[in-house]
Order: sequence, then C-alpha cells, then structure tokens
Amino acid sequence: MTPALLTPFDWIFVTLLGLCMGSFFNVCIYRWPRNKSIVKPASACPRCETPIKWFDNVPVLSYLFLGGKCRSCTEKISFRYPLVELVTAGMFAFCYFHDGWTLLCAKHIFFFSVCLVVSVIDIDFRAIPGWICIAGMLVGIVSQGLEAIFIEKADVFVLPVKEWPFVKAVYQSIMAMGVGYFMKLMGDFGLWAYLSLVKREDIEGETEALGLGDVDFLGMLGAFAGWKAATLTFFLAPFAALGFGIYAMVKKQTHLIAYLPYLCAASFVTVFWGDKILLLLFGVK
Repeated sequence: MTPALLTPFDWIFVTLLGLCMGSFFNVCIYRWPRNKSIVKPASACPRCETPIKWFDNVPVLSYLFLGGKCRSCTEKISFRYPLVELVTAGMFAFCYFHDGWTLLCAKHIFFFSVCLVVSVIDIDFRAIPGWICIAGMLVGIVSQGLEAIFIEKADVFVLPVKEWPFVKAVYQSIMAMGVGYFMKLMGDFGLWAYLSLVKREDIEGETEALGLGDVDFLGMLGAFAGWKAATLTFFLAPFAALGFGIYAMVKKQTHLIAYLPYLCAASFVTVFWGDKILLLLFGVK
C-alpha cells in the first residue's frame, strides 16, 4: 500500500498507536536500567509511590490536564514523558507515510523504537543494558531474511552457498554487524591519537571514543540496514554531536557525552536517505 492510498482512519490509528507505545517506552526507559519488571507493579509516582490511575495515564492529555504535576503529592512530572510519547507518534507516522503498511514499515518502527529507548537511557546513565541491542541484532538478522524472501531482493556479497534470498540476506546482516564492531577500533584509535597529540593522556575515563553500548548499537544498525549504513552513520554522527561536544569541552571540561542519541539521529538520516548521500558524495549506492 502506497502513502497515496492511506486513509484518514489509518493516520489516526497509527498516531494513537504511537502515543500509546510512547507511554510504554517511558516505562521501559525508567525500569530497564534499574533492573525492574515492566509488567509489575503498576506505574506509580516516584516520590509518593501512589499508583497512577488509568485516567491519569492517558498519553499527553493527562500531563496537560494535571498541569505537569502528580495528582496526589503535586510533585512536578518531567516534560520528557509527553515528549517521548509525541516523538514516538511522529516516528510511527513518518515510517508509515514512507513505507505504507509493509514489512519494511514494521522493521523501521521496531528499529527506531529501540533507538528512542536507548538514547534516553544513555542520556540518563551514560550506558545502556547490553541485551537491548543484542536482542535488536537478532531481530535485525531475521527481518533482513524475511524481507529478502517477500521482496525477492538480496543485494549482497558473492557467497559460496546456494542463492537462497534468506541465506544471502542473513549473511549480509551478520557481515554488517562485524563492520559496526570494527568502527569501535577505529574510534578508539582516533581518540588515542588525539589525546597523545594534545598530551591529555591523564584524562581519567576518556580513553575510549565509543562505549560498548555505542558499539552494540552500530552492530544492530548493521544487522538491520547493512554495512554501508553502519559505516555512513559512524562518519555522520560526529557532525550531529559537534555542537554539544564543543559545549561539553568548554563548559564542563570533559570529552564525555551521551553519544548514542547522535548515532541514532545519524542512523535515521542514513536509513532513509543514505543511498542519496552516497550517490551525491561518491556516485555509488
């Protein structure tokens, strides 16, 4: 189904679905890093621990009606909660408009949902639970194989195996994961060279350009979108992070920033417009 054939009901449905999933992502963002279940107990105010009623848990609207405060203790509720819900709804709508009701749409929605969750967790903790991206890699490998079967396309390396679309796509996905992890070595070498040149080897905790979560994310991106996407994202992300990186060095006297949000932003550009960028810069897709 192409975007031109989508109905107003489809738009309403996908937007509401995005808002509801954004509310669920807020739960994941808060509980996963703290090793808490996302099923039980029910959502409650972090300050007074009063369970939140269903009518106070409506995405965006409840925040507005309550004036951004808890009904029981009037503790201020972070604006990030409705923001995550709105961003999720926008992301669902964009993927839906770009791909229609297709397997590719579901693949993009899943990937960028993980991007949103890990980005916010990284902002809070400067680290993410490793299993999130590892699970994403497995989903990415399977989705590549299924996409190859249904779309009958597998633009991959020459393989010493039978020309089965699923096998070819899975092989490409696994190889692309390796490219993502190779970016780890490149990033660490680059930062080591920089610190050596400016004689800042004594900076504690700044000996790695990319944390393990960032590397796992590049591996997941490779599994979902291929080695070209992982490589292009690696080189685009510093431009996205440049402004905040300069601010951190000048104001906070540190090179350490939550880098995953910028990797995710770069991956969004790469997934949807990467072919055009490669064609413009290098004349290849």
